[in-house]
Amino acid sequence: MNDGTPQPRDDGPEPDGRHFRTTVGDRLVVLPATTAGIRAALPEDRRDAFTEEIENTPARDMHPTLYRWARTPEIEAEDEAAHELQSDLQKGPGQPRPEPTPGP
Repeated sequence: MNDGTPQPRDDGPEPDGRHFRTTVGDRLVVLPATTAGIRAALPEDRRDAFTEEIENTPARDMHPTLYRWARTPEIEAEDEAAHELQSDLQKGPGQPRPEPTPGP
């Protein structure tokens, strides 16, 4: 229903915040940036954990927490590969790659 009130949009030059925009490699990736959008995009078996964490996250930490949950495992893997390639290129040929540090 449209009563003449401007509807929120997140696809123009002034996004309304309903999506995260990031680059992975050389492509633009658009991810949901609302709790409902992120929850809907998650596999069903991860939704309860998401809800639990969001409900217990302090306001100051909400943005990075939402962003972390919005990123898919595929995006994480592609982003990690791009960072490794960049690191290798910066070191130059014949330099060993440091061992990855285990995640949390």
